[in-house]
Amino acid sequence: MASSQSSTYLLSAANVSWGRRECYTIKINDPAADLDGEHFLIDALSSNFGSNVEYYGWFDDGVAADPAPAGKTGVAVDISGDTTAADVAGSLVTAFEAEANFRASLDPADSTGTTVIVEAEFKGAVGTAAADVDSGVTITRQREGLGGDLGKTIGGVEVTMETQSVQITSDQTGSLVLDEVLTGQSVEATMSFNEMTPERWETIVGTVTGDTYTPSGGTKLTGFGESRLYSSFFDLGGELVLHPSRFADSDKSYDITLFKSAPKPASINFSGEEQQAMEVTFTALLDSSVAKEIRLMAFGDSSQDVRA
Repeated sequence: MASSQSSTYLLSAANVSWGRRECYTIKINDPAADLDGEHFLIDALSSNFGSNVEYYGWFDDGVAADPAPAGKTGVAVDISGDTTAADVAGSLVTAFEAEANFRASLDPADSTGTTVIVEAEFKGAVGTAAADVDSGVTITRQREGLGGDLGKTIGGVEVTMETQSVQITSDQTGSLVLDEVLTGQSVEATMSFNEMTPERWETIVGTVTGDTYTPSGGTKLTGFGESRLYSSFFDLGGELVLHPSRFADSDKSYDITLFKSAPKPASINFSGEEQQAMEVTFTALLDSSVAKEIRLMAFGDSSQDVRA
């Protein structure tokens, strides 16, 4: 009789991607009566590092005509039952949260409830920054989308996990350990990239620990200087995803995700006998926007809605 066996062993390289989502705050300055038919422009991506889609958000009171700018997809914000700016902010959240390529929420830092955080659902650079056209809103870019597939690696990808704890002892029981209390965890991913194109130099070096400079009439340089001193890695960081190459892109069940991390380049070699590679380490940072159970690192499909 024939028998079958399903292997649980994984022998696979990991495809590595890293990036940030475009993010804005939209402050509602006017009451609903002053916004009918007005609009603003905002772009998003159709997938991670995918094609750009041009959107416009418009305030629909049920009477004013859709402005329908050419070539753009509309997101109607129903303000027919709204009165105050706070009402409009709530309607704006509802409208953009319902659109698959966006995330939206009220800004907890604004006690008036009139500021909305609108973030792209997918990572990567959008075509054009959001801008107001004729409406009573103030749009502020909080984070620029960037990143992509970081290319092939050599020597494997290593994820190290460390648990910190404190052992509990007592005078009465000497050095016997009575308990051990968890105080934290740390996660790092280390790898060497061997496709260091100018574009990847800019992503890995020029967006976090380094920067870029283009002389007048010249070409772009990427390197280190003073411009990033005392900058927050959390503010500059993005999401790192390690995807086993043996699985289809749609099968994310074995992915490892560091929701907030920043690339720290360590070395790059020049040799006539060995291929060039840049060694890079990503350290996981605690991301409070993610569910508390996994806000440092997650194994599995992190493309689901894991927001706190």
